Amino acid sequence: MESLTNKVLLFQRTGQGLQEIVAAVSLRVYHFPRWKLGWDEDACGEFYVFFHPRLLRLLGRFRDQGKPFESYLTSVLAWQLRNFARGRGRAERSWSVALRLQAEDPDYERSDAPKEPVLVPAAVRQVIRSDADRRNLVYLILKCSRTLDDATVTALAELARFDLCRLQDLAEQLRRDREPRDRRLETFRARRNRAFSLSRLLETELQSETDPERIAILRGRVSRSRLRMAAAMKRMSRVGLAPTNREIARVLGIPKGTVDSGLYWLKRKLSPVYDPDELRLA
Repeated sequence: MESLTNKVLLFQRTGQGLQEIVAAVSLRVYHFPRWKLGWDEDACGEFYVFFHPRLLRLLGRFRDQGKPFESYLTSVLAWQLRNFARGRGRAERSWSVALRLQAEDPDYERSDAPKEPVLVPAAVRQVIRSDADRRNLVYLILKCSRTLDDATVTALAELARFDLCRLQDLAEQLRRDREPRDRRLETFRARRNRAFSLSRLLETELQSETDPERIAILRGRVSRSRLRMAAAMKRMSRVGLAPTNREIARVLGIPKGTVDSGLYWLKRKLSPVYDPDELRLA
């Protein structure tokens, strides 16, 4: 990475070597959120898509002041990651609202038309305009395939202009891929439930106990059961239920980066449509 300093300075003078620099920097950028914050690979891909357009500006601003380019890159990545993480919380809440595709059309109550469920809000239909939007919507449907009902999937497939049967086949493939994670989740859930039941039984026994020695023993057992319950819940939180971007890319036969960037830009287009604080269509 130290030799990269000379390559960046050469690029600044001549404009040569950009591809080599990007290849050397890309993996570091991609893995930085995992090293720093422990994010999963989907979040790492999202940060990479966010940071990549800023790479040329980063190379242009570097100045040789005795420190290698690696040091400058690390400091910029840390600063950009803080900004990205702050915005990502609101963006994720916005997206979670966007995924509630049963939301009502804002004009629905004022309409004299027969009252029927609106499977795809008008605001979403206005966002999905180009072929790229429709392709990205397919990624979004597959990402949410675990929670969407058949009627919503049908409406979304029509909006994306994607064959419904193929979409259902792809969702079924992703469901089969998810089975080991579902079994792991059930294992942790059973551990949590056992620990919770034991702690409640011990707390009940503790209320009627008068022997100080026995009280100390019961309190220790309650503490250990609560620790086991907390550990099981922590492990449950780490089991991803939604398909990963890599799994979606595999069933579609496309690069993972295509799914990363497609979902990133669709999320950005959907975010202004919703007010996440009010949990309603803006």
